Amino acid sequence: MPARPMMSFSGEVRDGCVWGRGAVDMKNMDAMVIAVIRQQLRKGRRPARDAVLAFVADEEAGSGYGARWLVDNHPDLFEGVTEAIGEVGGFSTMVAGQRLYLLQTAEKGLAWLRLTARGTAGHGSMIHQDNAVTELAGAVARIGRHRWPAVLTPTVTAFLTRVTPRHCR
Repeated sequence: MPARPMMSFSGEVRDGCVWGRGAVDMKNMDAMVIAVIRQQLRKGRRPARDAVLAFVADEEAGSGYGARWLVDNHPDLFEGVTEAIGEVGGFSTMVAGQRLYLLQTAEKGLAWLRLTARGTAGHGSMIHQDNAVTELAGAVARIGRHRWPAVLTPTVTAFLTRVTPRHCR
């Protein structure tokens, strides 16, 4: 039987798994963090200091309404916080026979740009060779096809150096 398409933003349980927007991307990490904290508290194992759980929704869009807003408007909520755990999806990998739980650092970013094109105004029935909309569409398509260079940040370089077996360096 073919899988039914998701028709809403809610989650649903199908074949023993939770399916929905963000179910694998982040909600599984949220569930794991909450489950670990709950289990520790049920066992009477309280941390030496407060554990601050902050769940925000716009980490892939600049964090202006999530983490950045909280830091800018409620810094007191994070007073004394010394460590942070963010999303990775809960996956591990094996490197040189050792299981690693990878942490992502600064792998995403935003680059805003403004494109301006000038040309003769037109209509579907009056096509002009110097149409500004056509020029903009072409520019956006070229940006989409561009092969951007890989940039190894100092953090990535340090990671690769540490996990690469010595005989491969």
